[in-house]
Amino acid sequence: MTSTAELARFAAEVSYEGLPESVREATKRRVLDAVGVGLGSVGREPTGGIRRAVSVQNATGRSRLWGSDLGGSPPDAALYDAALVARGNGAVFLSPTLSAAGGTVAAVLAAAEARSATGEAVLAGLAAGHEVHGELAWNAPIEGFHPATHGAVAAAAGAARAAGLDAGEIENAVGIAAARATLAVGDDDFDTLAVGLAARAGVDGCLLAESGVEAPDAIGGTGGWHDLVGPFDLDFDPGCERVGDAAVRLFDAHPYAQASLEAAVELVEDAAIDPAEVDAVTVETFADAVPEVTPSAVAAALVDRDVTVRPTERADLRPVADAVEVRADADLTGRADRGETPARVTVECRDGAVHEVETDRFTGHPARPAPWGTVEEKFHALAAPRYDAERRTEIVETVRGLEAETVAELSRLLD
Repeated sequence: MTSTAELARFAAEVSYEGLPESVREATKRRVLDAVGVGLGSVGREPTGGIRRAVSVQNATGRSRLWGSDLGGSPPDAALYDAALVARGNGAVFLSPTLSAAGGTVAAVLAAAEARSATGEAVLAGLAAGHEVHGELAWNAPIEGFHPATHGAVAAAAGAARAAGLDAGEIENAVGIAAARATLAVGDDDFDTLAVGLAARAGVDGCLLAESGVEAPDAIGGTGGWHDLVGPFDLDFDPGCERVGDAAVRLFDAHPYAQASLEAAVELVEDAAIDPAEVDAVTVETFADAVPEVTPSAVAAALVDRDVTVRPTERADLRPVADAVEVRADADLTGRADRGETPARVTVECRDGAVHEVETDRFTGHPARPAPWGTVEEKFHALAAPRYDAERRTEIVETVRGLEAETVAELSRLLD
């Protein structure tokens, strides 16, 4: 059974030099994706309330509150920035219990900025945090607890590594964070705050551990995770390949809805359908995805392919949305059990023409990674309301060369 000490030793040994180039690039894509989603979520509740709460006492803190000229303490900045990412279409581990991956990015950047960490240390911390989070998401049961509980441990491991803590300090940081579990209460509206609080717990753990606070083995010790949820083993990869397991969501929709929306977009790109000629739309997908595919989002994909930002808030989509039927397909459900996220979209037009597109996985799925250009396009779409093209391009280039930068340079651009 994995212990807190084993997890800490792994995180302490992760190095930028030891990461494969593919993992380094994937890690930078995670940063650009998280920052773009965060900027696109500024002002969306409850993030406004969180910002007001943390800025009242920390307006001149050392870590950036993204999209503002304010700073906060590292834990408070991690809380706010992680909540921004969780409020939008951030990356997700497609594990048995879906788990948001963006909180670790916010926690690592907040902690690293306060310590003036190098870009290489930041990338090592981010990779370590994602490896820990992915292993927990897939192998550590959390029945009765919110999935963000895994994020607290990942944030502690990643932030501590980026800040240069040694293995003993990381062990205490992880122990402190792991002891602050989040009960699985409320509904999806709580996710934003839960992910933010988990990121904050991770950074709090780092600060306390660095100040000499010791913690018991909250994972393998008496009363720890193994006692609470059952034994589990984590198999950490020094190359941190789990970074690639965080699925990028190109559309502002549930992870399970991504394939349906991508199929709809592909269909209208191929067939050039006039929305006024749509008679019926059938979306067939796997059973767990059916409640997550909203007719308005499908309509947005078919009408103008604009599904990146809040498609369910548009009132102009009703005629097409009313024609959408979403249903489960037994074959597609069976394929989902084997790791796919399949969907089939069929559009029947008033002139009798029928158009159909099927996909097995969406772009951004771990088995079909989103390339840099696709993530960059998503970033520009989300950040455009806040920054002009010149600023956005500067942010993109800074993230792309992050190993040669400091977090302070990125932070300067996020004011």
